[in-house]
Amino acid sequence: MSQPPPTPSSGWGGPAPGTIYPGGAAPMSPGATGTQTSGLAIASLVTGLFFWCWVIPGIVSIVLGHLALESIENSGGAKRGRGMAIAGIVLGWVGIGIVGLLVLAWFVAVLTL
Repeated sequence: MSQPPPTPSSGWGGPAPGTIYPGGAAPMSPGATGTQTSGLAIASLVTGLFFWCWVIPGIVSIVLGHLALESIENSGGAKRGRGMAIAGIVLGWVGIGIVGLLVLAWFVAVLTL
């Protein structure tokens, strides 16, 4: 039983139900690589984006970023998200630095009055 080739208007919905593959395993769908993005990396990036809220999100972002990097390294390639984890760490340190400068400026302003 053969199927007609897909047309541009019909799209290709995948193999017909009941299709048997050699070796018993179906091929992976396009785009499926078997890896997943680390949730810790995503959390690190998101909390890093809230660095302007005070110093706590910056600290949380740094900790989550380092945990994500360790988790990604230990996964043997099963997890990805290294760039997000590094971005979260950098944003966390930037936030802590900005808050530190603001506190320092406040002290200077108070002491010079």
